[in-house]
Amino acid sequence: MKQNYLSRFLTILALVAGFTASTYTSQAQVIITQWDFNAENTNPTIGSGTADLVGGTTATYAAGFTGNPDRGWNTSTYPEQGTNQSTAGVQFSAATTTFSNISLEWAHRHSNTSANRLRLKYTLNGTDWVNFDASAANATNTAAGVDKGFDNGRYMADAGDTWYLRTADFASIAGAANNPSFAVRIVTEFFDGANYGPSNPAGAYGTGGTLRYDNVTFYGAGDSPLITATPSSLSGFTYVEGSGPSELQISTLNAFNLTPASGVVTYTISADFEWSVNGTDFFSTPGNVAYENGSFPGNGNVPVRIRLKAGLVAGSYAGSMVVNGGGAPEVTVALSGSVTSTTPAAISSIILPRFIEGATPANANRVPYAFHATLSNLLPSSTYKYYNKAVSGSDAPDYNGAGNCIFVDPSTGTFTRTTSTSMTAPGQHNEFTTDAAGSFSGWFITEPSGNARFKPGNEIFMRIMLNDGAGGTAEATRLTSTESVKVLGFYTTAADSTGTAIRGISNFTAKNFALLYDNIAGTGRPLYATQIEASGVEFLAGTYAEFYATNVAGAEGAWGGIVPNINANGVKRVEERSLTTGAIVSNHTSENGVWKDVDTKNPSGGIETVLVINTTLGIGSPVSEMGKIFTYGKTLNIELNQQINGTVQVINLYGQQVADFSLNGTSANYTLDAPAGIYIVRIVSNKGMVSSKVLVK
Repeated sequence: MKQNYLSRFLTILALVAGFTASTYTSQAQVIITQWDFNAENTNPTIGSGTADLVGGTTATYAAGFTGNPDRGWNTSTYPEQGTNQSTAGVQFSAATTTFSNISLEWAHRHSNTSANRLRLKYTLNGTDWVNFDASAANATNTAAGVDKGFDNGRYMADAGDTWYLRTADFASIAGAANNPSFAVRIVTEFFDGANYGPSNPAGAYGTGGTLRYDNVTFYGAGDSPLITATPSSLSGFTYVEGSGPSELQISTLNAFNLTPASGVVTYTISADFEWSVNGTDFFSTPGNVAYENGSFPGNGNVPVRIRLKAGLVAGSYAGSMVVNGGGAPEVTVALSGSVTSTTPAAISSIILPRFIEGATPANANRVPYAFHATLSNLLPSSTYKYYNKAVSGSDAPDYNGAGNCIFVDPSTGTFTRTTSTSMTAPGQHNEFTTDAAGSFSGWFITEPSGNARFKPGNEIFMRIMLNDGAGGTAEATRLTSTESVKVLGFYTTAADSTGTAIRGISNFTAKNFALLYDNIAGTGRPLYATQIEASGVEFLAGTYAEFYATNVAGAEGAWGGIVPNINANGVKRVEERSLTTGAIVSNHTSENGVWKDVDTKNPSGGIETVLVINTTLGIGSPVSEMGKIFTYGKTLNIELNQQINGTVQVINLYGQQVADFSLNGTSANYTLDAPAGIYIVRIVSNKGMVSSKVLVK
């Protein structure tokens, strides 16, 4: 935790009517569930539960209550003025099973244009929502220590760009205790019965006003023996071989209602780790701490400092600290870490496209951006959790970045989009396993969000976050591209920050990757790269560009992206690369950047006039001289502009003829019994001989 919320909360509640000192001597008030949002996701920091948006709101992450690097959940997109009151906001669900005297505390920041009246609601069955009637008798609402009061049961704000500390006591509400379905909502309400009021009285309400949340904490009381460890798992212990031990981390023990009234609590630790209570003397043997009157002396907290032992060889390490005694259920703190080789982890052999789409403060025209990289000097034959984002040059080395992920699993061909990232929640990170040399090569896809880093004209860098390769739930390593990527917006003007939409129609294999180059040899960095559809991801209009959602998403062989408006060469090469190996599968080229009358040089179409490259029409002379030769799957299609009599020969890249057919007329279709790959189709006829390259799938 970032602060001692328990002691602070009890101090607040001591001022609230109906609470007496005896309440807390007979029962222990403990944290049930807490969200601090520091990992920039909606997973609880302590306990279990869910945090959700309701009523059409959206959210990003911004500076938290105590400032950077502390983070908060920043919500926006609230109802239009005079509409849908008491519907939009956030919902926090936390089962109160085995707990009584339920209470809630949170830090809440209002922007200038946000609503100045908020309603707290609760549910006892997960379906029906009841207004919480906040008052001085059961709640607090302060800013900088000054009481801000309530308005007809609602929390008030009288200033914008201000943090408020708020609490609510549910002790008198029958059914709040011991309830697996308990949840709350915090929603905006009208100020005067018809309109929302702005938090800044001198301003005006706006739907883009933000309400930011931090340190959202549910508390409860119980009278059974209880030991808690916060956090209940520690990961990311690491050091370079020969330079141990690791940096220490702390798990804080609390004890309540222990029996007998005085005694000791014992903890043991796995062999590869060691503990200390003073930060100086470390032990690997069992230890204990005395308690009195059913709890630990002093402020009731016992910080246990833990680290990975020195002298370990490179590899992954997992273990635990087990705490028991005082009649309380046994508590286990999971531990994991790693010892790395003397060579630090690195990102190399990166295929990094030069441009990415972007728009701020909202981005409704997103297109996916892909790059390929090799990660090396990792633990051999180890499974790593990861996610990838984008950072600016001024971001700190330990900042996790912005943007959403579309995870690529080459072993299953599964593509997974997520709008939240963490090393704990399934679906919010992906995994890969290194080879015997400690390397991994693969594709990474970034979805540009409305974050300020994706402002057109910015130079950003791709960053990949890794855990420790040993089951850890924290970011242990961050690898960042050394070259930057230019952000382009969809505009019709010519500038170094503007670009035009582009999409492709192809016979490429779904889930491979399409790369665009401004030269026919495919040298240097590509202009753009993206996955080939259908990937299985649902790309919806309103978040993704209309042309992408309509003509690319789910269309076999389609791809889409953005190219710069200042590009005298145009797109001269479209390359297909393998999902699994990253190797070149096939390519199509244009000497002059014109593809079947579509000129890609210095475009000015923005989002409206989309460049369309169709590579299914064949390559080379038959298209321009005699007609079209193209394939669809294993069907060879010939459409000519004149009558001929002759033979069609199909030749593989080794020069071997694998099929031949007679052709009399202007068109024909043949089924090819040939392995997937690139072939030369030659027509020998009374009108001469021509050939074309095709792809058989």
